[in-house]
Amino acid sequence: MVLDERTKKYLKLFAVLAFVFVFAGCARNLDSNGKLIAERAITSSTPWTPAAGLFDFLLVIPIAKGIIALAGLTGNVLWGVIILTILINILILPIMIKSTVSSQKMQLIQPELEKLQEKYRGRNDQASQLRMQQEMQQIYQKNNVSMLGGFASFLTLPIMFAMWQAVQRVELLYSSTAFGMNLGVTPMSQLGKNWAYIVLIAVMAITQFLSVEINNIMLKRSQKGKRAQQSKQAGSMKTMSITMTIMIVYFGLIMPTAMSFYWITTSIITIIRTIYIQFNYIEKEEKEKQKRVIR
Repeated sequence: MVLDERTKKYLKLFAVLAFVFVFAGCARNLDSNGKLIAERAITSSTPWTPAAGLFDFLLVIPIAKGIIALAGLTGNVLWGVIILTILINILILPIMIKSTVSSQKMQLIQPELEKLQEKYRGRNDQASQLRMQQEMQQIYQKNNVSMLGGFASFLTLPIMFAMWQAVQRVELLYSSTAFGMNLGVTPMSQLGKNWAYIVLIAVMAITQFLSVEINNIMLKRSQKGKRAQQSKQAGSMKTMSITMTIMIVYFGLIMPTAMSFYWITTSIITIIRTIYIQFNYIEKEEKEKQKRVIR
């Protein structure tokens, strides 16, 4: 069975949601009042041993201790969260470059794939399906696109989820403040009391939306990109951008304020990374391809 790009994107979204909710349910860090559960707290004295569990031992505890160490160097745990988020994103940059380039290319060839699927619509016999697969492979090869390249970002999910867990479990965070806000309370509990929390959530919503929508913005830079946007996938991508933004804003409201800063940092990094990849990989490769055609 051939999955169109819209189906693949929704499968990705549902996979991410399932990953987050399943693991969050298995390892609850906050109680019903949004307070850190004592036995889940991580401090500088927390033992770093396999007894904590493989996931915590390999990822969560070292990340949390890294945040604590950076907090000691910078004087504020928030800077520890921000700096470590940046460092981790630099670490996974090679994987994200491959994933982003592949996803962008898939969008550029989407109109061709839609025409191909329309050509074979209703032709479900084995011979027709085989020919469609062969023609699809030719399109991929012609544009140097890997069918699985866009899924490379799933390799980074354990690291990003570990960072998400670590930020929640750093005990120091719940007694710290930054920019006039208590990092340990939920923004929801402070709405109407301190306008700074409203600004924080607004900034988080804007950066989150742009971090998802930036791919569409970059696609419009080229003539191919404009054609790709006319495909029937555009509406689905816009829906995904809005859905992801609403989901993250909801989490930002009910989780410690430090998580909002984490998501803002991650969103800004995503925007910068996507623009960097667009100029230094996608457009550069397209220019080289055009030069080869001219020759």
